[in-house]
Amino acid sequence: MLLGLSIGVFAMVLAAVAAGGYWFYIREPRTALASAGGGAASPAALDDDAPEWASTLQHLAGAAPFRAQAKPGMREELAAAGIRAQWAPAAFQSAKVVAALAVPVVVFFLLWGLGGDWAAALPGTALSSYLGYTLPERWLRRRVRSRRQAVNRALPDFLDLLVIAIESGLSLDQALADTARDLRKVHPVLSDELSVFRSELLAGASRSEALKNLGARVGEPELRKLTALLIQADRFGSSVSKMLRTQARYMRIRRRQLAEEKAHKVGVKLLFPIFLLIMPSVFLVTAGPAVLMLVTNFGKIAGDL
Repeated sequence: MLLGLSIGVFAMVLAAVAAGGYWFYIREPRTALASAGGGAASPAALDDDAPEWASTLQHLAGAAPFRAQAKPGMREELAAAGIRAQWAPAAFQSAKVVAALAVPVVVFFLLWGLGGDWAAALPGTALSSYLGYTLPERWLRRRVRSRRQAVNRALPDFLDLLVIAIESGLSLDQALADTARDLRKVHPVLSDELSVFRSELLAGASRSEALKNLGARVGEPELRKLTALLIQADRFGSSVSKMLRTQARYMRIRRRQLAEEKAHKVGVKLLFPIFLLIMPSVFLVTAGPAVLMLVTNFGKIAGDL
């Protein structure tokens, strides 16, 4: 009885979702204008280069009651993750809606199959809906953190190559372009960001503006410092190569200090696994035979009495 009822409910929900998705997919996109102050664009405002799946997600974003509105700063967060398409905010918000619908279905059938009681699976299903909704944000934060760490690791090599290129007689713009090309295989993340910087220059942006956008887009503190120094050097006409050498030396010293700091923390971090995992095993091996001998001897004494 319960099995038939559950299958029937699932079939009805699946049919409703399929019908709604088909309707939102074939309807004409709603026209909307972004506010002059740079407000969040409508979910329907996808660029012409958006893939078909992004268009489907965009329509889903406008479906009630899940109206996915891009929060302030979403485009900047996606740009920091390397996702710069115009349709990315709407598609990302729609992916959160899809995850909020798909994860509970999977969790419900897993819990129902393990426990056999569909009523007991409902609390876990409701909780999984929230977890599914936040899953894309967790992925985005992890991707941003990973890209920033990759940029931080690439900066010393980048500075060395940039100094060599500038001292060979190249201008700063050409040196940055050549360095981005040379780092493409070794440090693809930084090379990609430098390529965007080069594209902004070709589009007519000033060097200071493009450098400022580079630091703000990536959000890595050391890169922000470097772009600020380059902007100051460009503004006041100071020696770029000397400044870059000083910055590279500072970054290596700072990296060595961070490595020493992490090495000093290893002892504290090892206390928990040592006392929880290693010490019980050592105690069992060393004191175990003595305890067995004591138990055996006391047993014999008790038997004699």
